[in-house]
Amino acid sequence: MIAARGGNIELRSRDERLRDPLRTDWSDLLESDCLHIVENGLVQQPGVLNTTLAYLPPFYHLDPHGVLAHSSAGHARFDPATIDQGQAQKLWDNLQHRFVERRWSRYDQPKERSAIPEGCVAIFLQGDTPQRWGTAHCDPEVMVRSVAAQAKDRPVVIKAHPSFNPKAEQQMIHALQAEGLKLIPTHANIHDILAACSVTVTFNSAVALEGFLHHKPAILFGKSDFHHVCETVIDPKKFHDHLTRALSAQHDYQHFLYWYFSTFCLALDHPGLDMDILQAFTNQGFSPDRLGLRAGPWEFERASNAISAAKTLTRYLKDRPGVRSVRILETLKFSSKSWVFSAKLNGERVVIKRFFNEDRAHTVRSLNGELLRLEKTFADSDCQANRYRMAWPEDGIAILSHAPGPRLDKKIAGAQGRSRQKLLQHAGRWLATYPGDRRRSSTFGPGFWIKRCLSRDHDAIAPEDRALLDRMIAALRVQNDHVKGCSVVQAASHGDYVGMNAHYHRGTICGVDIQGEYWGALAREAARFLVWQQIHDSARPSERTHGLVTQDVQAFLSSGVLPKIEHDTTFPFFAGEQLYGRFVEDYHRTDIRANTRAAMTSYLSQHCK
Repeated sequence: MIAARGGNIELRSRDERLRDPLRTDWSDLLESDCLHIVENGLVQQPGVLNTTLAYLPPFYHLDPHGVLAHSSAGHARFDPATIDQGQAQKLWDNLQHRFVERRWSRYDQPKERSAIPEGCVAIFLQGDTPQRWGTAHCDPEVMVRSVAAQAKDRPVVIKAHPSFNPKAEQQMIHALQAEGLKLIPTHANIHDILAACSVTVTFNSAVALEGFLHHKPAILFGKSDFHHVCETVIDPKKFHDHLTRALSAQHDYQHFLYWYFSTFCLALDHPGLDMDILQAFTNQGFSPDRLGLRAGPWEFERASNAISAAKTLTRYLKDRPGVRSVRILETLKFSSKSWVFSAKLNGERVVIKRFFNEDRAHTVRSLNGELLRLEKTFADSDCQANRYRMAWPEDGIAILSHAPGPRLDKKIAGAQGRSRQKLLQHAGRWLATYPGDRRRSSTFGPGFWIKRCLSRDHDAIAPEDRALLDRMIAALRVQNDHVKGCSVVQAASHGDYVGMNAHYHRGTICGVDIQGEYWGALAREAARFLVWQQIHDSARPSERTHGLVTQDVQAFLSSGVLPKIEHDTTFPFFAGEQLYGRFVEDYHRTDIRANTRAAMTSYLSQHCK
């Protein structure tokens, strides 16, 4: 950003005295006439900003006070009443998808699912970092002993940190087990642990914030800047008192995370990131003029509407090599996460995508790689995807071919009888063809998806519909014992394959809005497609299976997209899970609410007798 504006940058190795928590004067280390950005710094003086990853990507500190446990957030007051519910919900949904649904974390996690004792106390070790930074109230061994002694009848699960000398931490755990402490060591994916545990225990780890996404309270044995919704243990002998309070607390994690990340951090995927950074510089007395910065030749400034975004994008593209002419035709999507426009580029109809996420270069490269792979997978068949045309990954821009014809969901809705069945079988065949050989067999864990349903925001749901949703949960739980551990095919597929994300033209289905390699259960993809079609189609069927048009289900599954055994196991379960999710997510859509309610009522008549 600075280089694009003609500024001067000097990179230095950090003097470790800039991280000394006991130091109060740094004037001999940093020139007062320069703006200094210190990675993982604790410096508090004019003209200095401290930065590092703020626990969870894509958020970073750019803070004049410090980072992490020393950031400005630690001294601020959290008032959930001041938070915008809509904005908080958007961030919550984004974090749920990024971390919980993908079972993803900062450090590599096992892909296989692990059984964790329900209701356990989960300890997450952090190496010696809290002690070195002066934020710990005790050492790790004291923390573990205190928890093990005071957890009462709750199992204690403990996980070593994956990057801070895990061997030494494992040796400590084994030594304590040899003394008779009841500890259950695990290398499980942290989201398996968080889903099962009753509370997390750390010094001040990012895993506590990930626990909030599972609605799990946190007990901290150290100083933190997110203590507002945690229990903080100063005296290890009183851990059980803190445990009791944590288990009965009713913290608003959704509003807290929005307050913390939007107030005290910068998001690398925010369209106005450049301007946010420049404002932080200005607040420290270093305006763009003082830094000698000019406007970038093609900077993506904050766009308040789609018209402004289209103009900015046009200016950018006109300067790109290989672009002779460009004309924006239609706005397909305008949000803080991405822009999507239909356009004419060099005389060809195309789709232009602009991503704002932290790893946008990776997103564009993954998208392009996926489309190039699909050209070979689909070859000359009647199953296709739009094609890669141009890309500038570092700027988050991909240009794709335009998919001709009407949307597939509208084509299906307008067809009847044999024509409709052929379209649905074709749609199933598209999904079956997409993964190629990227498939694997796994065992099904339905409990995760039940908890995922329960974690959604139900505040806007009317009481009578809440009762309907409660019955849906009961129906899913009835199926849980039947389908838990059964075989499920996972594959790298579309990830959001519904009728609006495909077009039909002259006997060919062309998939669109492909984001890159996405692994998931094919049964969930099939259920998602059919549920979407059901709730957006005005047809009221006389015969239903799992709440869906019986002939639609039969036609789609006749494509061979799923093994026959999953027709009666994972598919019915995911049909219910998708109906539940769509009803909650689209509750504001009065035009489809009745359709979804009718589908759920039919589903319950079959699965909750």
